[in-house]
Amino acid sequence: MSDSPIREQVEQLISENPVLLFMKGTPDQPRCGFSMRVVGILDQLGVEYGAVDVLPALQPLREATGEIADWRTFPQLYAGGELLGGCDIIEELFEAGELGEALGVAQPEGLEAPEASRLVPGGSQQSPPMQLG
Repeated sequence: MSDSPIREQVEQLISENPVLLFMKGTPDQPRCGFSMRVVGILDQLGVEYGAVDVLPALQPLREATGEIADWRTFPQLYAGGELLGGCDIIEELFEAGELGEALGVAQPEGLEAPEASRLVPGGSQQSPPMQLG
């Protein structure tokens, strides 16, 4: 494994943020449907989270997260310093009622993962997007 500056920044962000989403775009303006779906789930749960737009440094971030968690696709959701997964896994955890517990928030019963076509980005719980650099 390499000790690149970007990897060190990624590791620091993961350790400093109880919940961190690496995504394409920002929570207010997701740039892919998968990122939008994860943002919609997090907004439904009312969880506070940090967000990193991976698009400005996509390939270096793929390499860094591949080394850290053996995961190279985005979005990626981390909680407590551990990778929970990408969009499909987050949706499965949410639908099983397990995501709230993993994120340290109460998850009301009966919530369903939002469809991308029904999502309106811009929930109020996220931190401003972070920049690597």
